[in-house]
Amino acid sequence: MKIRAKRKPPTLEVLLLPKTKGLTVLTEMIGAAAGVVPAGLKTAMRTSLAGELVLRALTERRTPGIKYVSGDALLALGEDWYKQIEQITKAEPHLLTKTRLDLEPAAIDGRVTLAIDTGESDRVVGCIVLWELERDQNGHMWYELGTFVVVPDHRYGARGPKAMPIADALYRRVLHAHRTKNILGTTTNIHAIHTGQRHGMQMVSFHALPSEVHLATCICPISKTGTSNNAMCRIKDANCRVRVPHATWTRMGSPTRLPYP
Repeated sequence: MKIRAKRKPPTLEVLLLPKTKGLTVLTEMIGAAAGVVPAGLKTAMRTSLAGELVLRALTERRTPGIKYVSGDALLALGEDWYKQIEQITKAEPHLLTKTRLDLEPAAIDGRVTLAIDTGESDRVVGCIVLWELERDQNGHMWYELGTFVVVPDHRYGARGPKAMPIADALYRRVLHAHRTKNILGTTTNIHAIHTGQRHGMQMVSFHALPSEVHLATCICPISKTGTSNNAMCRIKDANCRVRVPHATWTRMGSPTRLPYP
């Protein structure tokens, strides 16, 4: 009697590879798994190197005509994009206006990612930046997600049946490209919080951050914090939340995670 060798279960990387029916099959696999696998495995699917690459491809496939540029490709675009970002940020009341003086060092360092609509003469329609924040006691630089914006006429809810997840694509790109950096994001915007959640961001207490980094990120005015001593800010871990990518959370020693609102 022939004894059949026991088949090994597929690895996570194999499960995440697109099959012959293309990326649609993978989408169905991940969607089906979401209801049956433990939360930790779902996070691993979103944050493993293989998972990030596949999910990024899935997201960008849903944004036809949009090109995402950073690094040398961004620098090769010329200088007009600086003016476009300045105009975009000036028009957004929740953003600080960013000029070439602000943006150029980050662009040279590969920390600026733009979304460009190739069907509209390479118009800039989205942006995300990693800003240098502070070094921790071990000398490691921390970075803060910021200048995260999609222009109003390209936002998901503004395009009806032609909706494109440009914000998600920008988020995935920057987190994947800079996975070895320690990154955080702070916000009081519930939509931004949930965007981070979709990409495996872990919500932690401000007090879990290195003390130097904690102080550097808490710079809101007294009108917002209710105190002149930002160490005693009344909205942190309440209305204001801090999230870190899964890789950063692991390097922090996997501190206690706070529930998402």
